Amino acid sequence: MTDFSARILGLSGCLLVLLTVLPAHADPFFVRVYGRTYKIDPRYPSDEPKGPKPQEAMKALPSDLARGPGFRPTHEQVLAEVEERLWIARNQLDVEMEKAVAARGSRNPGADTKALKQEITGSLAAGAEQTRLPELQKLYDRYRALNLLARELRRSIDLPVSPPGEGFSRPKLSPELEASYRHLNFDPLAAYYGFRRVKAAFRSGDIELLSRVAHYPLTITGKTRRTIRNHDQLIAAKERIMDQHIREVVAKSTFETLFVRDKGMMLGEGEVWITPDKTGFGLGAITLD
Repeated sequence: MTDFSARILGLSGCLLVLLTVLPAHADPFFVRVYGRTYKIDPRYPSDEPKGPKPQEAMKALPSDLARGPGFRPTHEQVLAEVEERLWIARNQLDVEMEKAVAARGSRNPGADTKALKQEITGSLAAGAEQTRLPELQKLYDRYRALNLLARELRRSIDLPVSPPGEGFSRPKLSPELEASYRHLNFDPLAAYYGFRRVKAAFRSGDIELLSRVAHYPLTITGKTRRTIRNHDQLIAAKERIMDQHIREVVAKSTFETLFVRDKGMMLGEGEVWITPDKTGFGLGAITLD
């Protein structure tokens, strides 16, 4: 994995994902992403709620999917970028969906939570929540577009369309790199997926997403030392934790170049540590100037 995400971080501009739709009688259509062309199946996967045609759904791809990074990326680099954005979209959707279900449940005491979620999801898939819940609809549409794109990118390079690791495809790690983790009794794949989650959470700038990958107690050191013991304390410390320098350090980090020891994985010069616990790898410590 490269610093592809870091090179495009902060870039703005018009969406450079160009849809080229074949004549009406043809089945596939094509999407160009960062100068590469991918064939898209116009049919929804069997496990996806039906909605607008994929050609229409793709219009919800985020406008900052960005201009090219100044070099011709590999298919794997394009996929890594899309998967990172997809992780962000899926988790933001989950957060807002929980709020919507709770609000609807408060108006219907005794209603089944699972049934409420299915009802809302069905409405979102059909676009029926555009008026009542426009922000949730926007999140759902973005998630669906990125998910469809990611599936086709994986298919195009012969990877499983439904990967493990919370949506991150299995990496090609060198035997030497894997051995360095196993020497410390770490599962290299679990470490990789933990790294990708923490990286995506910092990229999002969303403290709620960071709370999903944080280990408590989370140690914050610098001019003063502080211990974050729970979700509420983490939210209250957003301005310190989402420090721009810290986010840049994380964005520029690559799994292949991390320093790893028994404590976990060090990003930058020790500004961020990703540490293991019984649930896996997550954000364990931050050092601020």
